[in-house]
Amino acid sequence: MLKRVLTLAAAASLAVTVLAGCSTGEVGGTSSTGGNTSSDSTQNAKLTGTLTMAGSTSMDKICSAINEAFKEENPDLTIDLQFGGSGAAITALNEGKADIGNLSRAVKDSENPDGNFEVITIALDGIAVVVHPDNPVKDLTKEQLADIFSGKTTNWKDVGGNDGSITVIGREAGSGTRDGFEEIVGVKDACQYAAQLDSTGAVVSRVASDDKAIGYVSLASVSQQVKAVSVGGVSPSMDTVEDGSYVLQRPFVHAYKKGTKNQNVLAYLEFLKTETVQKLMKDEGLVPVEFWK
Repeated sequence: MLKRVLTLAAAASLAVTVLAGCSTGEVGGTSSTGGNTSSDSTQNAKLTGTLTMAGSTSMDKICSAINEAFKEENPDLTIDLQFGGSGAAITALNEGKADIGNLSRAVKDSENPDGNFEVITIALDGIAVVVHPDNPVKDLTKEQLADIFSGKTTNWKDVGGNDGSITVIGREAGSGTRDGFEEIVGVKDACQYAAQLDSTGAVVSRVASDDKAIGYVSLASVSQQVKAVSVGGVSPSMDTVEDGSYVLQRPFVHAYKKGTKNQNVLAYLEFLKTETVQKLMKDEGLVPVEFWK
């Protein structure tokens, strides 16, 4: 499991102004009504200790970017980012090993049966279907994707490509990207994978090294190493994700203990509302969601 700890910056003690509304009574990232002037308000509080987040590897880039900016305003705070897949998020929360769980899919009813977790969607992300740059195939329908990933179609020539066996690459069980892709395409637990990899980066690298491969990754992770094909004639982009015309999309989610009084968590939730974070999300190819409205 990839684990990154953002170490303390300067030792100098700096006063941090936390955005209004971060009272201990806040739930779900929404501000308490009325002005809070009580002594337990987080206004002008200094954040210390550790904020731990665990879960989706697809959220690695955006969570790292957000927390780098958050730490600039809170130099005495240690931020521990752990990326072990969406399935690890709820486990870490239940075991008290994380303050916030990151999931690149919706939280399942079975994961939150008693409603103990507050769940917010912070952004929408496209799931890009990627092939090798030399692959001539530019577009696939949902039906063709279902046939390819379930093993019904095994040769690229049957979908407009060159003659050659298709190498199907996917993510490991518990991956939010895998759950989202399989559910939307209609191949839940039916995929015939040649390899199941444990990170978005590993899928990109594998597809980039095999001109017969096909896989799926977060839209924000598409690079020049691979080519994203359109699905049903619609190319994956921020615009097509936002307007809903690109069908392969999923939420980026934060989950945390309902009614938390953890000041680091509450301050982080307020930080998500800032223009700084909204811009970071757009820069990463995500569609921000104003969860507080």
